[in-house]
Amino acid sequence: MSRLDNRQSESGSALVAVLCLIFTAGMLAAATLMLSKYGTFTIQAHVELQKSLYINEGVANRVQYLIAADRSLYSTVEVGRTDYAEYEHDRFFADGVVHHLNYYGTPVEFTITDACSGYDLSAGNFQNTLNRISNSDLFDETLHDSIDNLSAALTDYMDSGDELSLNGFEEADYEDIGMSPLPRNSAPQFREELAWVPGLLNMFPPDKNGRMSAIRLIPPEGLEISTGSPSIFTADRLMLQTYCNLEEEEADEVLAALDVYRRERILLEDQLDELMVSRLGGLSWQESGTYTVTIGPQLTQLPESVATADEDAGRNRTGLERPSRRPSSRLTFTFPGFNITGPQDNTVQYLEWMFH
Repeated sequence: MSRLDNRQSESGSALVAVLCLIFTAGMLAAATLMLSKYGTFTIQAHVELQKSLYINEGVANRVQYLIAADRSLYSTVEVGRTDYAEYEHDRFFADGVVHHLNYYGTPVEFTITDACSGYDLSAGNFQNTLNRISNSDLFDETLHDSIDNLSAALTDYMDSGDELSLNGFEEADYEDIGMSPLPRNSAPQFREELAWVPGLLNMFPPDKNGRMSAIRLIPPEGLEISTGSPSIFTADRLMLQTYCNLEEEEADEVLAALDVYRRERILLEDQLDELMVSRLGGLSWQESGTYTVTIGPQLTQLPESVATADEDAGRNRTGLERPSRRPSSRLTFTFPGFNITGPQDNTVQYLEWMFH
């Protein structure tokens, strides 16, 4: 073989080696780019979630003073009977209406409801509450049996003795299912512990956020929540049937009207006939003065009508498509209302503070 042939062979081998090297480098660069994009995507979501925690706390403080300012301007509070459209600025009632707020460039949704909501299953009132459901002739025998069993289980959970109630659940039963040393054998200290009572979550399931909002909050020692009738603006079908004696179809009609009211601020009296509205008097239309606020989700932008000069007041109109949401946590907290000068001793005592 001539020297020329050898040189051509060597040149061909070198070219193949260079091409392989370029291909390998290209693959490594592509893999690095993909990993970088994936890392950026996942880290961005994590950063947004961390940021949302601080935003939620700031919004929580502002909402408390928005409520206080509203009460200082208007001495009469008519929940569910005040037409939002009559005001140039937003109003803040415990009625579950969706509000928007621009918090230093971050659009946020929030709602305000009354802490006097849900079924009262505290130690002193659970029996009366369950009896009220059980005494209704609107429900079938299966529900009545479930209520009787739940009543017995709650009695065994809260009483100080170890005598088993009929269809109850005592220490040996909890031990058999690996839940020793239950029961508490005294008054529950917080609402969520009632989830340990067999059958309770079947009767009162958690809401879409995982909160046991169907049951009234059990406040920490030294704080209290009204023991009156639950708020109409947080009622579910069972509550409307229990407290207002509505048939299932009638309850569904009211639930649909409540949903429209929360989203579009159309009063119930403008959606339902006068007789139906009068039948809703079994539930409370008054504020107890203790509020539950749920903050979130955080949005990529405010609805068009909210992005006005009055951004801090968070004006909201209806009929607009909701903007897309960004990764964010939610915050639900409950607090006793205070006046515009601030809480007593400049300290807010929260009855609930839950990120979810």
